[in-house]
Amino acid sequence: MNIPDYLLQTLKSSLLILGGGLLPLLAAAFVMQIIANILRKQLRTRLGDGYVYLTAPGVMLHELGHAFFCLVFRHKIIEMQLFAPDDNGTLGYVQHAYNPNSLYQRIGNFFIGTGPVWGGLAALILLSHLLLPSAMLEGNGAMEQTQHFFSGLLSSAFWKSWQSWLWIYLSLTIVSHITLSPPDLKGASDGFCAIVLTVLLANLLFGWCGNWAEHVWHYELALLSRCSTLMITILILNAVCILPGMALAVILPRAAR
Repeated sequence: MNIPDYLLQTLKSSLLILGGGLLPLLAAAFVMQIIANILRKQLRTRLGDGYVYLTAPGVMLHELGHAFFCLVFRHKIIEMQLFAPDDNGTLGYVQHAYNPNSLYQRIGNFFIGTGPVWGGLAALILLSHLLLPSAMLEGNGAMEQTQHFFSGLLSSAFWKSWQSWLWIYLSLTIVSHITLSPPDLKGASDGFCAIVLTVLLANLLFGWCGNWAEHVWHYELALLSRCSTLMITILILNAVCILPGMALAVILPRAAR
């Protein structure tokens, strides 16, 4: 194989791996960002700035998502405030430092920046298993699980249970803050570039080993197939959390400015 063909194959293999692994997750995160923005707008319109205090658990989880990946990728946490709203709109923050010459720590910027998404997902899954009836989470496939979830949601027993109301409140606080600020996105973009560079270098160095990238891609597809039901359920959970916000929009008057 000549050099131009080898470089072209390297590019194709890299796109294959990135497309199979990161793009579906980023697409799901993008949808959740939109849902979070809609929900926060609804809550702010009806409750004013007081909504921030009602959703404080979500703010804290947001910052813990950043902090967790700081520890995983060996970033030094300089200062952390889980909940400290100020007049500038800052609700909390995690200040961290890292070695820019470390590829591992540079890659970590992606996961640190997007940490609130993964932390929010994990919390929603945990809360659903702890507070919702097990029948709502059963099913062998995405369609069956969706059917079970909505059947449980529309049942009278769901609305009579205090666990269900606690789940609604906590889910509201979490979903309303599964959103990334400009600094989060800036840090994540730096980490994303490091991931892309790593994949390109790996394909460049090991491309001669055969179609290993296709094996990685098939593994990614198999993993995503197993997780598809979970991802769809999570997106449904996010969408369902808009409903209480819509109910508040009907019941409550607009907050005074």
